[in-house]
Amino acid sequence: MRQIYILATVLFINYCNLIAQTTTDVVTGLDFPNGLTINGNYLYISEYTGSKISKIDITATTPTATDFAVGLEGPAGMLLNGNDLYIAEYDAGRISKIDITATTPTATIVVTGLNQPEGILLNGNDLYIAEYGANKISKIDITATTSTVTDVVTGVIGPVAIVLSGNDLYISEYKGGKISKIDITASTPTVTDVITGVLQPTGIILNGNDLYISEYNGDKISKIDITATTPTANDVVTAVSPWQLIIDNDILYITESTGTVSKLNLNTLSLSDLNLDTAKVVISPNPVSEFVQVLGLEAKEIYKIYNILGIEIKNGIIDNQQQINIIKFTNGIYFLKLKNRNAIKFIKK
Repeated sequence: MRQIYILATVLFINYCNLIAQTTTDVVTGLDFPNGLTINGNYLYISEYTGSKISKIDITATTPTATDFAVGLEGPAGMLLNGNDLYIAEYDAGRISKIDITATTPTATIVVTGLNQPEGILLNGNDLYIAEYGANKISKIDITATTSTVTDVVTGVIGPVAIVLSGNDLYISEYKGGKISKIDITASTPTVTDVITGVLQPTGIILNGNDLYISEYNGDKISKIDITATTPTANDVVTAVSPWQLIIDNDILYITESTGTVSKLNLNTLSLSDLNLDTAKVVISPNPVSEFVQVLGLEAKEIYKIYNILGIEIKNGIIDNQQQINIIKFTNGIYFLKLKNRNAIKFIKK
């Protein structure tokens, strides 16, 4: 019995020390991978110093990067619109596009005269562009015969990535160390700070209300709840060298300056996500061997149980003093997470 408690304590301490999750390498050996976009099973990657776009099959057991288009000048942000792959060419100061169905993919110029374009985003026919060197967000109409660049907002300090939530355009300000936003429907958009003190933010991506942020100088991915009155950044994963991000089927793909594309399963939780509950709701008995009973509930609630790795292994609806069968669980530490509450730690013995 004592050995079980000691083992459980050691596991819990180790889990606490992890704080955040761990990424898995998808492909390595790239030349400063920057932007990402997905089409079906294929992940397209802009290799900034490699002057090319490569692609991998993410369903392959061991994905291998193959050249898709070469001869580009500092390719950065990308997006797909139908069969057209739009590319921000940072060094050339232009946006180009490629038909991904072409036998021999060839880039055609969409617009020139930009100042170090990084992130791009399409809203209807309007292509929004983060011009890093000009400290501004601009846009063009991609249906126009001759594309004319129009300023949307100026005074953003080193914008790298942009994402849209409703009418709010979120901007990662690399040199400003913050995430800001503007209302794109406003006649004169005004920059509002969302969160400051982030360490050279580059990529940003939305997943529901969560805005994931790659903090390049912080060697980590953090996230904020954009619906919070005062958003607070929580670490998601550390010990990475992140640049851009994309999410597909709850998998977060990350380009890293080390020449790697890594990934993180967003269905697992970190300890910071769990926030252990100290309220009146308790589990009894604890430690437990067969049935978990939740005490202190005032109404039925949705529950989920996670193992020590943060992986969900059981879920359902629980009422006060109702039991949950855990007989088949292996011995160790688990976390019961209620929908509108923090998590409760318990030990299966």
